[in-house]
Amino acid sequence: MTRVVNEWFFKFRCPLFNEYKQTGCALFFYQHRSKMEVKIALSDNGLELVPSSEIQARIEKFQEWMASDELEGAFILQNVDIYYFSGTLQRSILFVPASGKALLMVIKSFQRAVNESALEKVLSISGRDGIFSLLSDFKHVSFRRVGLEMDVLPAAQYLWFKKKLPKTEFIDVSPGIRNLRMIKSSYEAEQIKRATAILGKGYQEIKVLIRECMTELEIDGLLSWISRREGHMGVMRMRGWNQEMTYAHVLSGEGGASNSCCETPVSGTGNSPAMPQGAGLRRVGRNEPIYIDYGVAVNGYHSDQTRTLVIGELDETLARAHDCAREILEKLEAEIMPGFPCDEVFDLAKDIACRRGFEENFMGYGEGKVKFLGHGIGLEIDELPIMAPIFRAPVQEGMVFALEPKFIFPGLGAVGIEDDYLVTASGLERLTFVEQEVIRVS
Repeated sequence: MTRVVNEWFFKFRCPLFNEYKQTGCALFFYQHRSKMEVKIALSDNGLELVPSSEIQARIEKFQEWMASDELEGAFILQNVDIYYFSGTLQRSILFVPASGKALLMVIKSFQRAVNESALEKVLSISGRDGIFSLLSDFKHVSFRRVGLEMDVLPAAQYLWFKKKLPKTEFIDVSPGIRNLRMIKSSYEAEQIKRATAILGKGYQEIKVLIRECMTELEIDGLLSWISRREGHMGVMRMRGWNQEMTYAHVLSGEGGASNSCCETPVSGTGNSPAMPQGAGLRRVGRNEPIYIDYGVAVNGYHSDQTRTLVIGELDETLARAHDCAREILEKLEAEIMPGFPCDEVFDLAKDIACRRGFEENFMGYGEGKVKFLGHGIGLEIDELPIMAPIFRAPVQEGMVFALEPKFIFPGLGAVGIEDDYLVTASGLERLTFVEQEVIRVS
């Protein structure tokens, strides 16, 4: 059973509501709605639910894609994909037929899944062996071609399905799912805007909390406190194999130039070989960059923003590189619109960096260099599109992605800017609203 609430709910339950509504922030997600228009379904324990209209639209689009590839259905097993198509993250196996009702077969917790999912068919099973009898009850008896998410599926799971369905051809449906998730609905864009509002709050507060000689980890902890207080769900999800992401990279001085295994131009040392990224024990000093790459997620949807802070003044080289990052974003904000090739974004940015004399430091240094300038964001932090030479698709209305020109200087540190954008019919709408300047710590 669910409840529906109006605007009064957020005045008391959402810490950001009153402040951002009063400031008239153009990006705040509630300011454009009247009291009667804001209606959010809640679970019995007060958690916001994904609207049933969203779930239904996603299922229908996925079914259209499967039918075009002559698939009879798909088994969805990855948590985030299950959430996308069902609205719950309970331990389940989701079967989406090419036509008809999707079946959410729940191992644990059945009651929460019933409470949270907008799907009509939510069924209990004691283990994965029980899925086939349930499928048979709904006339799904034998399969010729069925989909699996082969980019994320463990080999043991794949082999189990092969053993159980030896005559079935299994097709990778991950490209179809990722392309479907690449285009955001207005509901999804709204969740991302909520997350960017928390980022704005974080940067606003942290600039008056940082003190000289604080460790990076102390600053990291303050950012965590702010974001969790404001509603950050606490984790950042990635799809890529063996890729992990913390909610913040706080890197200071020359430590910002440290390389690591992460698929990012800047990663830091971390505080252990077991977590070789992000904040460490280094203490921040005057006249050196404090690089903060900060992420927040609300209702599963991520935002991602980077700003460079300083106590005092930046080194002249770093200051010029930061100006170059701002020039790159200004150029991209003016040029990118629906139809612009994603693979040209990196080259356009690199040309500006080369012209300004920063080719060697652009998007990493030495073995730390990466060949992308941006990435899609949504239920995962590494979604499509990728703003890289290898991704030869056009920008489309409804995409949401981060653009992140960054520069790394051994012995000095890292500077850069990262902002999130929604593609509209007329171009880019910036969703992250902190000014693109070096932030002076007060």
